[in-house]
Amino acid sequence: MDPAKETPIRSAVELQGAMLGRHQEELSAARYAVEGLSAQVTELTNQLQSLRSEPTVIPPRFHSEPRINNPPCYSGQPTQCRAFLTQCEVVFSLQPATYAADRAKVAFVISLLSGRARDWGAAVWEMEAVFCEHFSLFKEEMIKVFDRSVFGQEASRLLSSLRQGKRSAADYAIEFRTLAATCEWNEPALTARFLEGLTEEVREEILSRDVPSSLDQMVELAIRLDKLFEWRRRARVPVDNANTLGDAGRAQESSRTAKNLNIASLVFGLIGLIMLIVMLVIQNSKM
Repeated sequence: MDPAKETPIRSAVELQGAMLGRHQEELSAARYAVEGLSAQVTELTNQLQSLRSEPTVIPPRFHSEPRINNPPCYSGQPTQCRAFLTQCEVVFSLQPATYAADRAKVAFVISLLSGRARDWGAAVWEMEAVFCEHFSLFKEEMIKVFDRSVFGQEASRLLSSLRQGKRSAADYAIEFRTLAATCEWNEPALTARFLEGLTEEVREEILSRDVPSSLDQMVELAIRLDKLFEWRRRARVPVDNANTLGDAGRAQESSRTAKNLNIASLVFGLIGLIMLIVMLVIQNSKM
């Protein structure tokens, strides 16, 4: 072949080879890019599936704490210490965010003290007593200082001699349950003791019926009967008052009648005396 003709053909072949090489490189780069995109798509797909499988977590809603009245101030009464602290703990349970810290709880309790209790609270707060940092320790210390509530044997002794007396059965039941809460008596013993302490009127009426076996039923029946008897007593009051007023009226009328009779007798006596004097005067004038 003519070398002059062979040179253009070789150049064209070399050019085509170079172009094919570049195309091959571009195809390889495109393949790598596609593989990278495919991997990203696979990863995103897996993430999407995992998000779908996980439960949706709803953020907690913010609830404002209820506004409540503070307990009455405590001035150091020996039998009211535990009740006062219990009322404060109710406030803490209803407003947990406000009183999350123990020191805030202690400060709240001290702010409600008065009298000698306030003097004690101010002293321990100012001296930064260790128990002021922990409400449970502060509560124990305050109970040790002020509380003189009856428990155990003392409560049992008071319960054994408790009587309804002239008060209502409801008031009697309140004191009875308060003492019973600190005793270790079983329910049959408490029920029998409650019945024994009632007034004779209420107790006899209960014994004439089916006697309740539980303390709750006994208390409920006693209160109901006590109210019934009280209503009957009030219903009889107007009749008794009317009889009393009638007797008083008759006595007053008799007194007025007797008084009038005495006045009439006195008048007639004076008239007779005057007539006698007149007759004596006439006789003397004739002589």
